Amino acid sequence: MKLKEKQFAPDFTATDIYGNTFRLSDLRGKKIVLGFYRNVACPFCNRRVHQLMLNSVKLKNSNAAIVFLFESSNEKLKKSTFHKGISPWPLIGDPEQEVYKKYGVGTSVMKMMRTFVSANPMKAMKEAKENGYDTEKDEDASMAMIPADFFINENFMIERAHYGKHMDDHVPLEDLLAFAEAK
Repeated sequence: MKLKEKQFAPDFTATDIYGNTFRLSDLRGKKIVLGFYRNVACPFCNRRVHQLMLNSVKLKNSNAAIVFLFESSNEKLKKSTFHKGISPWPLIGDPEQEVYKKYGVGTSVMKMMRTFVSANPMKAMKEAKENGYDTEKDEDASMAMIPADFFINENFMIERAHYGKHMDDHVPLEDLLAFAEAK
């Protein structure tokens, strides 16, 4: 079931790529940007992570916590030099998609197919190769996972729930920076 604005964010506990226990409710009192991504080899997700890393100084100086979930395992994420560069933000593998299910994030063959019309997969794959993103296929990942982003306020209430319309559809970067009050 998809979540909506003005709902409390479902809490969860998970283990990040370094073996640390992460509990979302520990961030209560801060703004939280919770991003659900596909897998380590997804060129669209890697491009988005790269965009966020380019804004890391602004985001680190904001009052927002950034949390990334991938459907890849922690082991695969930890092997990825590109993804380890996300630090200090929590990077959590959820191959069983337990947290994905809590947030109503899932797969859609129709939305996956829409990607070929709405986005440019060949350009994204070329960018991935040129920029050194991970391109080794994650055999355990779903081909039809659709990304989602959530803005959670200091009171642990969802201010924005964005479910992708295709594999390259995340909340606009400008909106994320504005929510985080990143300057």
